[in-house]
Amino acid sequence: MAARTWRGLVALVGVLALAGCGVSGAPAPGAADSTMRYIVPYATGGGTDAAARETTRVLTSGRLVDGDAYVENITGATGLLGIQALVEQGDDNTLLQWVDVLSPLYRAGSPIPPDAVRPVAQLGTSPLVVVTSPAGGAADLAAFVDRLREGTATIGLSATLLSSEAANWRRFAAANGIDPATVNLVPSEGISQTVPDVIAGRIDATLLVPSLARGYVRTGQLRPLAVTADAPLPAFDGVPTLRESGTDMSVYRAQGVLMAGSASDAAVDHWARVLRAVSETPEWADFAERNGMIPEFRGPQQYGEWLRTEGDAFAAYLRERD
Repeated sequence: MAARTWRGLVALVGVLALAGCGVSGAPAPGAADSTMRYIVPYATGGGTDAAARETTRVLTSGRLVDGDAYVENITGATGLLGIQALVEQGDDNTLLQWVDVLSPLYRAGSPIPPDAVRPVAQLGTSPLVVVTSPAGGAADLAAFVDRLREGTATIGLSATLLSSEAANWRRFAAANGIDPATVNLVPSEGISQTVPDVIAGRIDATLLVPSLARGYVRTGQLRPLAVTADAPLPAFDGVPTLRESGTDMSVYRAQGVLMAGSASDAAVDHWARVLRAVSETPEWADFAERNGMIPEFRGPQQYGEWLRTEGDAFAAYLRERD
């Protein structure tokens, strides 16, 4: 399914305007009475796509303003093609949902520099869940680390070897006294390719967002070994954190929204105010809780600072690999 009509955000903007939440329904650059194109640069079935489609369900409340909006999955090159579509085709009503660091833009040969996109807002941060197969997988994180130290463990990635996910796994190895260069990482074009291999036992472990991991854990197809948050997650009762399991680190991925570098200041400001209002609703709080997301809002400046800081760290990781 390449695209899906997505009217919930438009409807909620109308609700917030009527409620006096400071989001004007008057026409403006990027205003919600125009058709909004919302790009998801990943395939259906992954964590970011699942979050976008769950957001559709949570936010849908009927047509309260004129206009329309739709979600479009533009996949390939681990997100780069979606960003390219945003940069080349984006206007004041085109947004893109992104997760984590802008890693494709820091790789050698990228046709798009990091400053070709504009940060709009961070809606929250997501910890991850380390999962394995109940059939033949490690009994706990310590046992998995033992396999990693022996060189017999394989780790599935939802992206390439030149990704922040790969960098985090190398950090994990180093935190356990293992040479990061010896870690066997298996790249892919998306987590939907990796999960079947983990379930079948062909790959020992991978990282999933809580909303995606929960379904596989409930059906017994996957077993959680640890969560990457600083504290245990209520949705994964009894599952320890990395630190509780002896690995001194935590991992969070920001869920944010971007616009093209050509977008006007007025449009960025408008959508940032709209998204802040969305993030403050009970519906969003419920969505975040059910999906293991921390509803931590950041505006354009704060989100942009986070992207630059993490991007610089990722660039340093790439230089170390050269």
